[in-house]
Amino acid sequence: MTDQRSFARTAIVLSLAVIACCALTFTIMLLAGSPAVQPQRVLDQDALARAVLNDVKTSDDFAKPPTIDDVSCPASVPVEAGREFECNVDGVGDGNSSGHAWVKVKIKDDQGDLALGR
Repeated sequence: MTDQRSFARTAIVLSLAVIACCALTFTIMLLAGSPAVQPQRVLDQDALARAVLNDVKTSDDFAKPPTIDDVSCPASVPVEAGREFECNVDGVGDGNSSGHAWVKVKIKDDQGDLALGR
């Protein structure tokens, strides 16, 4: 009789251990796939500024071509397809040119490809 109780206890303990391991594995897998745990991808500020600068270099809005220091874009823009925002380019103008341009930026896909326009 004692052997049957000992066997039953051992079976119960092993079953609980297996259930606990399964629950722990499930929790770890759930957290690893959670967006809250993974860092959010944002656009590279330097690459964004260069892309905007390339878009306005051919513009007649500037007396002299603007530099990368003249470009200002929102910081830490998350990479989300369809997200739109504007960047500002303040350069040197004269009587015929404003020295200012706004560039509309749209993130085309989750890889961070951009569509630029004014």
